[in-house]
Amino acid sequence: MASATDQNNFTICSICFEKFRTPRILPCSHIFCHSCISSYIVSSCKSKEAPVGFSCPLCREFVPAPAGIGKPETWAEGLPVCKILDKLSTSKESSLCAACHRENEEEEATDICITCEEAICANCAKYHRRNLITSVHVVVPLKEPSLVLQSVISSVKNGSCPEHPDKEVELHCGEHRRAMCTLCATTEHRKCLDVQTIQSIAEKTKKGGSLQKLLRKVNNYEQELLMVKKKQENNLSEIDSTSDSILEETKKLRMEVKAHLDKLENEHLNELSKVTKESKDMLNKNIDSVSDRIHFSRHCIQRLQNLEDASDACFMKEYHHVGEKFEMLKLETVNLKEHEIKLKSNISKELRKLKQVERFSKLEVLHSRKHLLNRRDIEDVSFSLIYEVQLPDANICGGNFISDEVIALAKYNSTKKGLWLAGLKRNTWDKVRESDTDDTYFDVQHSDNELYITNQTNRSVIVMSSNDFTTVREFIMQDNLVPYGISIWENFVFVACQIAILKYDLQGELVYRYPVEKSSLYVAVTRRSHIVHSNVKTDTVTCIDEKGVPLWKYVSPKLSGPCSVDRDALDNLYVGGSKSNNVHILSSFGSLIRVLECIPCPAFMKVSERGDMCCVCSSWKNIRVYEIK
Repeated sequence: MASATDQNNFTICSICFEKFRTPRILPCSHIFCHSCISSYIVSSCKSKEAPVGFSCPLCREFVPAPAGIGKPETWAEGLPVCKILDKLSTSKESSLCAACHRENEEEEATDICITCEEAICANCAKYHRRNLITSVHVVVPLKEPSLVLQSVISSVKNGSCPEHPDKEVELHCGEHRRAMCTLCATTEHRKCLDVQTIQSIAEKTKKGGSLQKLLRKVNNYEQELLMVKKKQENNLSEIDSTSDSILEETKKLRMEVKAHLDKLENEHLNELSKVTKESKDMLNKNIDSVSDRIHFSRHCIQRLQNLEDASDACFMKEYHHVGEKFEMLKLETVNLKEHEIKLKSNISKELRKLKQVERFSKLEVLHSRKHLLNRRDIEDVSFSLIYEVQLPDANICGGNFISDEVIALAKYNSTKKGLWLAGLKRNTWDKVRESDTDDTYFDVQHSDNELYITNQTNRSVIVMSSNDFTTVREFIMQDNLVPYGISIWENFVFVACQIAILKYDLQGELVYRYPVEKSSLYVAVTRRSHIVHSNVKTDTVTCIDEKGVPLWKYVSPKLSGPCSVDRDALDNLYVGGSKSNNVHILSSFGSLIRVLECIPCPAFMKVSERGDMCCVCSSWKNIRVYEIK
């Protein structure tokens, strides 16, 4: 809260720094004025699409919408009012003892009675504690504001009636699904038939598994939202990457165009310089020739003008000499041409069109919209068999979806061992790629264009490229254990080896070893990094945390020979009962959701990332493809 040195600092709002006006309490225990928190909620939700909550202005803890979702302007009304602080903030005599003030006496308040909701002096506080009736009241010194706030917040009852905050919840209406007080029962719910005590309905809800069912549904909802969020964040990264590529492409093209234009300009200017020089040289040469003839003519004129005073002999001699020279000049000038040179430039039409280009590139935004959440609860969906493929020569123990319609299958102990990449269409089976080997492969997982395969011949995990099946790396199991099932989560590889589960990083470095009961052949890892493994001999499915501490164990008379355990994108677990001929679908908390019967000896069950298709390997030889809807 806002810091202050006086004893009344707990009555100051952290937003407006004034005394509280109708103080509202958030679930995180921070208190603000009604108008302050209402304005904050509205402003903070402006940038959100269909807001469902807000963050506390102080601690940033998320606060779910206390009133109608999508109406932030009404949310402040749904927050509980702190009546004690409201009284202390609005009372003019808040620094005086309320009890003494009623007797027209003025005594400075030193304490506050949370129960009575008023400030009292030291003397009244002493008798407050001594009186048998008020001895149970909560009295707190005003000089300890943090303790006052703590007491004030704890006084707001979580068990109070939503309609009548001053009354305790004692009853429950099943028709309206509401917890209520006795006043509600005698007024609004007086005609309701399904009214029970709050204790009895709470006990029935806890024992009936409703809490676990709702918890699973909310958990699945959260997982699907996390998937959507991840896709949206990946989309953000993709937009940034594409934007950077377009930027680089634009800069590169501009530089290339500029370089090309610079080249054309240089060539053009060089040509212009050359043509200009040649033209000027030609004209200058012509001008020089004409100038010489002008000088020659002037020389002849000057000699003729000088003959006036010459003797007759000199006159006639010079006259004929100049005449001959002039005739010779005329003869030499007959073939001389007068040059007129003009320069002209025809700019390329393509270059002129360049000025008419209105945009560098046409940017397109391909915006598609679809429903945010389109999966139905696994308890309500139907599994419809689309087709079945018989593989009599195969013995398949493990597989994993590479994409929504391509699955990798490990061929174990068959005439042709190795891997299959198979395309699962709505009504066809298409073998995409095949890899044969003499080694025995048991299970396969996919991560970032790489396949992680448990190789029982080499007692190792082989990492292959999912594009061409080339081996990238291989790491040997600790103590030469035989690897069976494999799972990948958060850049770690988990391998079930009958008596232990080994945890490796993606490069093959051992991180942890989890001892387990013998015959633990399959492993799956949930989003909470909990490790789930099945035991075919004890008919159990066990979950442990990252340190190996047991969290839960699933046992059912309807489950026999649980060989495989797989996980879908929503953290639902699929346990194949090889002897009970069914698949048990569990929540990540170990509770049973449903059982899929009449599946002969299921080796594994894999659900696509999209959640609309699953692949079941039955009797290790038959591939069944189901549509989930």
